[in-house]
Amino acid sequence: MGRLRQDQTRAMYLMVLGCLIFLPLMDTAAKVMGETIASTVIVLGRFSFQSLFLLPFVWKSLYLPKGAELRLHFMRSFSIAFSTVCFFTAIQVMPIADALAIFFVMPLLVTLLAPWVLGETVGWRRLAAVAVGMVGALIIIQPGHEVFGLRALLPLLTAFGFSFYLMFTRKLAREVEGAGVPPLTMQFFSGSFGTLIMAATIFCMQPFDFQIFEWAVPELWQWRQLALVGFLAAVGHLLVTMAFKHADASILAPFQYIELVGAAFLGWLVFDDIPAASTWLGSLILVGSGLYIFHRERVVDED
Repeated sequence: MGRLRQDQTRAMYLMVLGCLIFLPLMDTAAKVMGETIASTVIVLGRFSFQSLFLLPFVWKSLYLPKGAELRLHFMRSFSIAFSTVCFFTAIQVMPIADALAIFFVMPLLVTLLAPWVLGETVGWRRLAAVAVGMVGALIIIQPGHEVFGLRALLPLLTAFGFSFYLMFTRKLAREVEGAGVPPLTMQFFSGSFGTLIMAATIFCMQPFDFQIFEWAVPELWQWRQLALVGFLAAVGHLLVTMAFKHADASILAPFQYIELVGAAFLGWLVFDDIPAASTWLGSLILVGSGLYIFHRERVVDED
């Protein structure tokens, strides 16, 4: 029992370190860059450097995925690439904490999409929690007001893409369980495939005049910043992955929301952004709904 408690305590420390410090720092570094370079280029650099930083950890166990596993890795990478582009674009036009608060509709979307993507059964209690959570999202977005307007669609699309990323991750873990795909290897593949997807997308969009896909060779300071974003992404996700090795998701779920605190602090410190009262109120409702859904999933698993 003592060993179990030690593992859980270690997992909580790792989760807090990743979500409170490294992931908000990654978003802040990306927002600083967004004033001078297209968000798709930042995402390309994020995935490229993330893969480079993770390569030494997965080199000995690296292999070429095939068949269904290859398709799942590709769909998982496409989902996280789409999600990251939407979020990095969102934080250029709104405070990080506000974008992140709207993003936390993600557990609700996973609940709604799971029956179609994973064939899971969702009861009325979780559906009720989704409905309550959506009220919280509406409080933050405030439809009809000019605070966020259509810009709020970007973090919503981020949540939509990340929901598929999580579901493909579940599917990958279940369907190729016998292959024993380690979490770090999955992250390396998501970074590698994400790099290829972003490079191909940027190249194909060059004939069109879209600012988000505008290609420019980064300057020296931008290369350093891109490497920083990739490093923070690699370390942040590594810490979260290590946390899940030592404790169940139901125990660690509340700690993912601490990212809001880190994002709000850095947003105030670096950009002088202070979230409105409606953002905090809506966030509390969203967090409560998300935690209840995690609780119900744990109850169902135990049954």
